Amino acid sequence: MRYIHLLPEQVRMLERIRRHSRKPRVRDRALSLLLSHQGQSVKQLAGFFGVHRNTIINWFNAFETYGLVGLYDAKGRGRTPKLDAQQRQQVKSWVKQSPQDLDRVAARVAEHFKVSVSRWTLKRAIADQGMAWRRVPRGLPKQEEPEVLEKKSTT
Repeated sequence: MRYIHLLPEQVRMLERIRRHSRKPRVRDRALSLLLSHQGQSVKQLAGFFGVHRNTIINWFNAFETYGLVGLYDAKGRGRTPKLDAQQRQQVKSWVKQSPQDLDRVAARVAEHFKVSVSRWTLKRAIADQGMAWRRVPRGLPKQEEPEVLEKKSTT
């Protein structure tokens, strides 16, 4: 059985983090440490939080290694962007030249930057640059029959 033993100032800080942190993961990790300090086992904590027991042990290890900073997720999680800021600026200018043909823009990106991007990636890059993306309506609005229009205008 593994338990976390906390100092009184650590308990106060964890209580404060548990109540006031904006991140739910951090609140859960702080609560798990507090409950472990009160005598809850790793197995009980895993059932309570709905995670694997190894996850609880990883939370404990991070806290013991890094202290309160170990409660927070490390920077750099997720995929790195395919296009850097300068490339996104170039994509923005290409989209302004041909806004209705993103496949052509994707081909230019592949040719110039040697990066394969999808239409959705281009749309996200455009949104990051502050441009809005809206669908263009196809065709003219439906016109009603002259008799129906005349009947509506008289009533």
